Amino acid sequence: MALRGYLVNRTPILRKYRADISTILIAALFIAVAIALRASTFGDTNLNSDDEFYFLVGQRMHLGAIPYVDVWDRKPLGLFLIYYLIAGISTSVVAYQLAATLFAAATALAVYGMVIQLADRKGAVMAGIDYLALLGPLDGYGGQSPLFYNLFIAAAALLVLREREALAQAIASKAIPTAMLLCGLAITIKQTTIFEAVYLGLWALTMLRRGGCGWAALARYGLGFAALGALPMLAIAGVYAAIGHWPEFWHAMVISNLSKAPLDPARIRFHLASIGLRIAPIALVAAIGLRRGDGLAGARGFLIGWLIAALIGFVSVPNFYVHYALPLLVPLSVAAGLFFAAGNRGVIAFAVVIVWCQVWYSSTDRAWTLASMRSMQAMATTVEAHDHGKGLLVYDGPPYLYAMTQRPFLSPLVFPHHLNHLIERNVSHLATDKQIDAILAKGPGVVVMSMQPRNFPINMDSYRKVSDYIHGKCRLIRVVTAYEQLVRTPIGIYGDCQNVPTDKSLSVQRS
Repeated sequence: MALRGYLVNRTPILRKYRADISTILIAALFIAVAIALRASTFGDTNLNSDDEFYFLVGQRMHLGAIPYVDVWDRKPLGLFLIYYLIAGISTSVVAYQLAATLFAAATALAVYGMVIQLADRKGAVMAGIDYLALLGPLDGYGGQSPLFYNLFIAAAALLVLREREALAQAIASKAIPTAMLLCGLAITIKQTTIFEAVYLGLWALTMLRRGGCGWAALARYGLGFAALGALPMLAIAGVYAAIGHWPEFWHAMVISNLSKAPLDPARIRFHLASIGLRIAPIALVAAIGLRRGDGLAGARGFLIGWLIAALIGFVSVPNFYVHYALPLLVPLSVAAGLFFAAGNRGVIAFAVVIVWCQVWYSSTDRAWTLASMRSMQAMATTVEAHDHGKGLLVYDGPPYLYAMTQRPFLSPLVFPHHLNHLIERNVSHLATDKQIDAILAKGPGVVVMSMQPRNFPINMDSYRKVSDYIHGKCRLIRVVTAYEQLVRTPIGIYGDCQNVPTDKSLSVQRS
């Protein structure tokens, strides 16, 4: 054993081999933990309406649909390209759910990589597991956009942090431009990542200046970093300009985000309170870690600044849905890892955080998933039997029904919120009222509509028009209980539209 230790310590190849094996084992551990925490949700076709919509768009892109033109949303193209690539492998929802799981595990590995530079291996492993466990309570158990862009930001932060000593000597290795490009890729998934991207670039420039870098060279570095960060989005913008759809792209990326109305203040306070309760333990542990962490070698300021940048991104879209807090988990987990490394106290803190996560998210509730799958299949079967080839309108229900039934879109406004939610009225480049009129003029054979409105404030104009249509031209075929995000919702399937029998109450099924 002594000889083996001597050889490993004295031989660079053996040291590298041991490090590689260690990294592989840690990565395998994070993948196993991520699967264990998320496997109960695999196969759920109504896991989250956002996820299902992104995957639906990815599938329709293979049929020629152009985001923002044929199907509208304000998310950048990078997110839809990820789902496009996944849909090219498989159209089963398990495909995107597994992809999101692997992205989560890779992000945990990046968290581990940062913590191990500042603390010990034990704290780093617990920090990675902590990140994975906290995803569930913040509605990150599916394929929300932060599951993907968190990896790019975390990898960029890891590269910048690793190079802090070189930067302090005015040396910018290839790792820094790589980090800036990763930040640029993150921006193509969600615009709010720009705050973290800018912070990482400014921190690298600040370190270069402190290391003695001249102003002329610093300006060149700054321009280079900015160009790399902007390159992916500029490339996408160039493609849209080239194909003649620049106005739609610009409106979706910029104007729509500036014109969307906020939620009711009471609703915002509720969301903030919910988020605060869910992240309170990890925020406290992170604060202690930043205060007591030993051997940070100037990294404390880096972590604090990064957390502030993530917070700015969080508050920049002030509706504060729970999953909006997912980007905060990366810097919080890194900072918490500093305290997790603090002996028994760290282990106790880790255990408290993990137990608290179980209060908000059950990783073993497979029964819910199976019930959700059955309800979605029941809805899809009913749609297929009662639309008579006249098309489908999902006004307030699961958008993935379009994928399950292979029905075409009747309007670019496919995501139900864009039709029924008042804060989304006329936010796209298309007038919502005119789109509703156009959809109903096509005479859809089936309308899927929650028995009670779910998105408040309600777009009453569109609600009245659709209500008049279903009560005047359709029959309530079936009421199916939908299962989404731990909420049961009765969803009405109104079918046989314009082929209504005299007695419209016949054969109403409930399940």
